[in-house]
Amino acid sequence: MPENANKSPAVESLKQERARQRERTAKGELDKGLEHTFPASDPVSMTTTSIPSGRTDADKAEQVRVNPDPTALGPEIAEEAPTLLADIRNIVRERPLAAVAIVATVAYLLGTSR
Repeated sequence: MPENANKSPAVESLKQERARQRERTAKGELDKGLEHTFPASDPVSMTTTSIPSGRTDADKAEQVRVNPDPTALGPEIAEEAPTLLADIRNIVRERPLAAVAIVATVAYLLGTSR
C-alpha cells in the first residue's frame, strides 16, 4: 500500500505544485529585477589626476610671484590678535550669561551641521 500512496494523483499533484513553487522562489521578482538593472546601476567611475598638467599663463604666474598668498595673515593682523582676545575676555567678564548663550548657540549649530 505505501507504494500506491506515492503514485496517487493527489501526491503527484502535490509534488508538481511544490516543484513549481521552488522554481518561483528560486527566480523571484527581486532576482529578475536585479538581473536586468545591475549593469546599469554600476556605472564606470571617472578618475582624474590631482596634479594639474599643462602650461599656465605668464601673467598669472607673475601675479603669484608678486602676491604669493593673498589669504595669508599679515603682520598687522598678528599684532591686533592679542588686543582682540583681551576685548573678548572683557566682554565675557561683563556679560557671562550672554557669552554662555552665544557659545551654546554656536555649539548647537555646529553640532547639527555635522
